[in-house]
Amino acid sequence: MATEPAIRLGLRPPEEAIAFFRQKGYAIGFDHRDVWQEEHQAAFTVAKAMQVDLLREIRTYVDGAIANGTTFETFKAGLKPELVKRGWWGRATMADPADGQLKDVQLGSPRRLKVIYDTNLRTAHSEGQWERIQEAKASMPYLMYDHTPSAHERKEHAAWDGLVLPVDDPWVAAHSPVKAWGCKCRWIQLGRRQIDRHGLKVGQAPAERYLDYTNQRTGETSRVPAGVDPEFNYPPGGRRASLVGALAGKLEQLPADLRPAAVASLSGEAFAAWAQAPAGDWPIGVLRANHAADLALATDVVRLSAATMAKQAAEHPEIAAAEYRYVQDALARGQAVQESATAMLFLLEEEGYVTVIKATQTGRAAFMTSFRRLSSKEVKRNEEIKRLLKKAKK
Repeated sequence: MATEPAIRLGLRPPEEAIAFFRQKGYAIGFDHRDVWQEEHQAAFTVAKAMQVDLLREIRTYVDGAIANGTTFETFKAGLKPELVKRGWWGRATMADPADGQLKDVQLGSPRRLKVIYDTNLRTAHSEGQWERIQEAKASMPYLMYDHTPSAHERKEHAAWDGLVLPVDDPWVAAHSPVKAWGCKCRWIQLGRRQIDRHGLKVGQAPAERYLDYTNQRTGETSRVPAGVDPEFNYPPGGRRASLVGALAGKLEQLPADLRPAAVASLSGEAFAAWAQAPAGDWPIGVLRANHAADLALATDVVRLSAATMAKQAAEHPEIAAAEYRYVQDALARGQAVQESATAMLFLLEEEGYVTVIKATQTGRAAFMTSFRRLSSKEVKRNEEIKRLLKKAKK
């Protein structure tokens, strides 16, 4: 007889948790409500960390904590001096991008580091566990809610302790930990034999009681189940490739000097995954202010549509996903040639790329419509460059 798998109560190996955390991009927000709910599955953010290099610094320490099991004290001892050195510690006066008002705010502090550490580690581990749950549900199709007492006790979570439900019950996804600040709850995955051996019963999903919550930063109102903090009211399993469309809209709310770096942070593996099965629009670059004005645009964010990506793959299969990072380089430092009132070409001569951007008739959006390499043959390449630059002189 096959050996029955044991019920494991400890944290699972971190491979999935590490992968979840590392697939994130970056999002800059002044208030913790600026990056909202499932957007956290797509992007790493720390409220009031308004530079991408600062976010990278904090993220490096969080990544190490997830991958190596670093304790909070070690995490704090390493990160605090770096934040102090950068001037991101204690209280400060900062302008809120939402209204331009100067506000007295808390930057780094021991308490904030604890929240950053706990929230990122617990959400990464819970997302990693959810992935493993999905992989194993054919043989272990049940979950038992395991409530662990915390400093901020939720009576609803305590009431759910020991509840056994099928993995695919809608209640499970809606209440899958982490669902509140400081929440330490988790699932224990079970097979039928384990349920029988331990005298457990498969129950019914508890009746829901909802509260309306309005995010005062975005104006968005949502129905939130009792026992769930609004910030955590989203199902598990989201990834950057599927959520980047929501983040694209956030780019326009950032200060102009931060947008190019934010777009660059969305490149890499996530773009490659999106490009294989494109859906929605991908934020591919940010125009310089003068070029956005020349095209009479109300935005400087350039998007790549799913249809254009499919066309690119068909017409230019030689271009690897990693090469699309040169679109932003072209917009930032390439030679611009305005082809019409709504179209502009960018030549990145040294690297050898041509990018075409078109504005919509309303001026509300800009799209990349073509991205290609220049000829690899020197004579033909020089002729092509001369022809393209000649347009600029007309």
